[in-house]
Amino acid sequence: MSYRTFLALHLISVLLMSGVTFAAFAAPHPDNRHRMLMASGALSLLVFLSGFGVMGVMGLGFPGWALVKVVCWLVLSGLTGMAFRMAERIPTLQAVAAAAIVVAVVMVTYRPF
Repeated sequence: MSYRTFLALHLISVLLMSGVTFAAFAAPHPDNRHRMLMASGALSLLVFLSGFGVMGVMGLGFPGWALVKVVCWLVLSGLTGMAFRMAERIPTLQAVAAAAIVVAVVMVTYRPF
């Protein structure tokens, strides 16, 4: 696949995964749990595969900023399930999700290391 295909797939799946995470924060009702967790898991896998696809096509290896993005991905991936288990802490979880997204965007934009 080409660089543009991997990049488009990565960006779209990151946006959708973030949307599913915040949708789980908005409606942590048990009836939504199965559907949200399935969508989050599938999108999380797509984010992972397309992200490494972009790095592979670019020939970057595994720089430090990519490791930080992997940690942000792990945090964001885990938060959807936490929304259903820790409904009383949703404002804190939202702040953590927003911080993970901001850190990931800063890392890919500036590539500090």
